[in-house]
Amino acid sequence: MSNLQQEIEQLFHDYEAIWNSQELVRLKELWDEDDPDPFYLAEEQDDWKFGWDAVERYWVPNPGKSALESIMMSYRDIHVKQLSPDMAICACWVRHDMKIRGPMKATGGDARVMAVFRKKPDGWRFCAYAEGPMSPVLYMHKLYEMNVLPEFESFNRAAVARKEAANNV
Repeated sequence: MSNLQQEIEQLFHDYEAIWNSQELVRLKELWDEDDPDPFYLAEEQDDWKFGWDAVERYWVPNPGKSALESIMMSYRDIHVKQLSPDMAICACWVRHDMKIRGPMKATGGDARVMAVFRKKPDGWRFCAYAEGPMSPVLYMHKLYEMNVLPEFESFNRAAVARKEAANNV
């Protein structure tokens, strides 16, 4: 594994740790704070957040009055490509599970992520981040896949074997 891959994976590990600490105001620590115009798109948001005011308002919309009871984030399958000595991009997946205050049940899901990083003296930092949800058709197909009974796999193998045996007669 390359140093770049390890460094970006560590950055995501640190990013997860901040999300999972529920101290969302600290997320900016892992971003290039010298960049005047960061880009951010969360999968549930209608439009991009451009600039620090918009990004920080997304992370902490009502300081001291979070609508979240908790959120748990994890990143996986991180693929990194260096664009220049001080720029890199990655594609990966994020898993989020969260509970909104009130009677609603907890929810969770997976989204694709593409992020851009800038090399700073203290390491790689985010400068752009976008989550992309699955299309409705793909999402529904995955829900149907998850709804298959565990015993169907052995049933299917037996049914296929019976058909093959009948065709060989």
